[in-house]
Amino acid sequence: MKKLCISILILFFSISVISQKQTFDVVSFTVPKGWQQKQNSGSVQLLATDKKSGGYIMAIITNASASTATAIENFNSKWKAAIADQIQLDGEPTMQPSSNGNGWDIETGSAGYTDNGGKGNVALLSATGGGQTMSVVIMFNTKQYEKELSAFLNSLELAEVKQNENANSSSASIENEGTTSIVGLWTDYVLETTGYNINGMPQYTAGYLRKEYAFYPDGTYLFRNKQWLTKTKDILFIYESGTYSVNGNRITIIPKGGKGEFWSKTSSTKEWGKLVKSSEYKLENVTCSFKIENDPAYNITRLILSPGKPTQRDGGKYNAPNDPYEFRYSMRELESLIDNPPGLKTGFENKSLTATTSNSTTQISATSNIDFAGTWISRSSSNNPGTSGYIENEYIFANDGTYSFYSKTFNQSISNIILKKEKGTYTVSGKQITINPTSNITEGWSKKNGIDEFGKLISSQKNSLEITTYHFTKHYFEGIQEWNLVLQASAPTTRDGPFSSNTLFSNAWYYSMPSAYKPAIVLPGK
Repeated sequence: MKKLCISILILFFSISVISQKQTFDVVSFTVPKGWQQKQNSGSVQLLATDKKSGGYIMAIITNASASTATAIENFNSKWKAAIADQIQLDGEPTMQPSSNGNGWDIETGSAGYTDNGGKGNVALLSATGGGQTMSVVIMFNTKQYEKELSAFLNSLELAEVKQNENANSSSASIENEGTTSIVGLWTDYVLETTGYNINGMPQYTAGYLRKEYAFYPDGTYLFRNKQWLTKTKDILFIYESGTYSVNGNRITIIPKGGKGEFWSKTSSTKEWGKLVKSSEYKLENVTCSFKIENDPAYNITRLILSPGKPTQRDGGKYNAPNDPYEFRYSMRELESLIDNPPGLKTGFENKSLTATTSNSTTQISATSNIDFAGTWISRSSSNNPGTSGYIENEYIFANDGTYSFYSKTFNQSISNIILKKEKGTYTVSGKQITINPTSNITEGWSKKNGIDEFGKLISSQKNSLEITTYHFTKHYFEGIQEWNLVLQASAPTTRDGPFSSNTLFSNAWYYSMPSAYKPAIVLPGK
């Protein structure tokens, strides 16, 4: 499979399209017959699956975003963010010779990955030119789509870049003057995964790795690192504080105190056990260059630290051998997800941060319902061992302040399909949304031909109404290039069910727009 992927990468951007069916931003391409397509403002996703064999192939094309980095730097950063941080790779990427065309410098590479014991291949095609960059990510676990993949790659064609045109005005870097440009909470939060499922979705564990800098307006900082991984015995916690100063695009970090510790685990990822031992941790003064970049493709503001060497705080090299020593953090306007071990006081608990730039988490407008309008769904697998099935929840929000909610449960071990239907109104205040139902019914339907299609109505009963106020966030997941409406509450609800196992947000449910691998519910009679 690796030989196949590497050989077809050589064709990338080298053959003109005979029949260009569509264009997305700076790239033209032809969609293979039978492939599903999903498009948003930042990317196009193409997907083909074979339910019988479990084979799949997925391609994600991003639009061009401003960049002052080199071609290999853009490749390395995209490889880490979109691939290495998301799936279990079998090794470093195998790189193809650099190429160029139409004003674009092109870097390509591929690697194998493991998905639930099965093997697959992932490739990244990164193009840089004219002060901007774009990329194509391809994942597949079967050879059955060889011809379609080859035709798709052959159809790719980049628009010609006019060098230096608008290069200065489209620069992604923000001028760094004084300390105010770097003030804020900058995080590197990674969820532990074991690979991707057959639909291209990451398989998350309960584990996570979280690093963050909090740079305060008075020139002080707090750095914390917490690692709760399923494959390690203990929790690692690192804490450091001190002062920092900024001179042009250089930052000097001077620690005053810090320590590293190992703590035992409990049955919950949110709890600390007992202190096991202290780890060796040395305070290290570091001066390095930095830049702050807005990435329109992912709607993220990043702080990029470039010390040119490993550091005690940030760690060592995390990617390909030619990857520079750069460490990337995304601005976060919400509260930190790192909690201190029992009894630890950093001295920064009551200090406030003043964030001056936007980040990947965008609060939905409190003055308009327009951002809620549309369909938001979540889909989870059956919890019954030895059976296949799913539970899908779906919100449909209207601009007039009304909503509909549906929940469909299909399982081989249950004779009927369960459909919950709820209607009502919703109101938005600040960062909160209140759901006020006016009707709630649970129906039992027979299975049409024994599959997950509604047959005949068998039973119907009215349920009690549950008024709930949620804290909400609209968050962009860079690895899967998907916006989610995140709802948080103090306790699980009968409407949404148990909290998600994704711990990026505490006590939360994640709803995304319908897609080929997560379709909307087809209601009876539709």
